Amino acid sequence: MILTLNCIDSPAPEKHYQPEVSMVQGETFETKRIHVDNYQYKNCRFVNCTFVYSGGPFGFLDCELEGSFYLSLTGAARRASELWQVFLEYDKTLPKPLW
Repeated sequence: MILTLNCIDSPAPEKHYQPEVSMVQGETFETKRIHVDNYQYKNCRFVNCTFVYSGGPFGFLDCELEGSFYLSLTGAARRASELWQVFLEYDKTLPKPLW
């Protein structure tokens, strides 16, 4: 599966804001824990990896996912997921999250 997803905030020079994201390009990761927050992965290959996400900016551009993968939510991302689960318990008509 090819993964392209850009969740990096746009720079706002008038507010002196520039997102801090590190670029990782052309690497292969096998059975690794991949920290998603504050990274932009480009043309990378992920085989049987666990993606760890805490709620920060991230990006994937033309990356390849192979085998199995797991998403581990921590911090703000975990708390947002828990809040959504509580809402789902009270209103069954809400759409289920993708995670």
